[in-house]
Amino acid sequence: MGRRINVAFVVNNLDVGGLEKVVVSLLESLDRDRFAPHLICLNGAGKMAGDIDLPAENRLILDRSRDIRLPVVGVTIDPFRLHQIRRFVRARQLDVLHAHNIGPLIYAGVATRLIPMRRRPRIVYSDHNQLFSMDAGRTRRAQWYLKLADKVIAVSQDLERTLTEQLHAPRDKVRVLYNGVDAARFARTDRNKLRRELGISDGEFVVGTAVRLIEVKGIDYLLAAVPAILAQAPATRFVIAGDGPARAGLEEKARALGLDARVQFIGYRTDVPDVVSAFDVYVLPSTTEGLPLALLEALAIGNPIVCTRVGGCPEVVEDGVNGFLVPPRDSAALTEAILRLRADPALRAAIRERNLKKFSERFTLRAMADAHARMFVDLARSD
Repeated sequence: MGRRINVAFVVNNLDVGGLEKVVVSLLESLDRDRFAPHLICLNGAGKMAGDIDLPAENRLILDRSRDIRLPVVGVTIDPFRLHQIRRFVRARQLDVLHAHNIGPLIYAGVATRLIPMRRRPRIVYSDHNQLFSMDAGRTRRAQWYLKLADKVIAVSQDLERTLTEQLHAPRDKVRVLYNGVDAARFARTDRNKLRRELGISDGEFVVGTAVRLIEVKGIDYLLAAVPAILAQAPATRFVIAGDGPARAGLEEKARALGLDARVQFIGYRTDVPDVVSAFDVYVLPSTTEGLPLALLEALAIGNPIVCTRVGGCPEVVEDGVNGFLVPPRDSAALTEAILRLRADPALRAAIRERNLKKFSERFTLRAMADAHARMFVDLARSD
């Protein structure tokens, strides 16, 4: 057996979110006989770092306490961290660095430029919806940053178009690799666990979501739809799982609307499969998206889905087939779609079967891990 391919995942940290779940899944699922996975965190380890079975010598955990501005790169960057990354790359003989989002790409790309060409690892860049939140100036700079990458991963066809048409990334450098989730985690769930915990009766209809609570997830538009839904279907409960900087404001909005009795914020959960299985309909009202892992988790359960027509969402949800697509920032459209699903148990049952089939065919963790493994092998073998 030849030498294993040394792959390092470079992230800001492993706090809870879709990007972080993808990285943890890849770290856990790469074949350890063929790959030696490593982790580089720029800003501390994060909550999920403890979930990874990885030797201490394969981890480099940094912080941002020494940040200074270097005009040559036009970003806030820390020479000490660059030095630490360069030293780690050389000591561990890394073959591939897989950077997730722009900050990690800059550090991985600049640090490896300080290594002689014949020893320089290949750089992979994955964007997880960060490009959609950039202003014009940052978008122009991103075009330069992409030159640091040997391969660029788009998590959706929509993002591939953005990368090639707006940021002018060479088409032969960009590859679409869909995210995936672990089928085994979602195959055995307890639908009644959360319902018992929250005191939800058998006759109540549950509309839910499980996401990081940040502004772009559009949860405030769901809250705005709740009064109209309750007016027509009072035996409806709304469950919002997850934490984040927008949580306090969302809870305050729910109180201001008088929704405390029907809307429950349950915070960060480690039992996401059981939580999502308790929902009758899954809602994701985002204003921007890449390819949200939350939708794949809903698909893995078979949940009928109501989501916005943004980013890669239409690549997961075909309108009227896997659920319904609605315009972003449109609470009336959310109301209509949720009520339509609530009123039609036969439609929900048909959607469930279609969603389970679509998930198993396109969005499993195994499919994602195998696609990444093939790419890492190709890059490690390239001149």
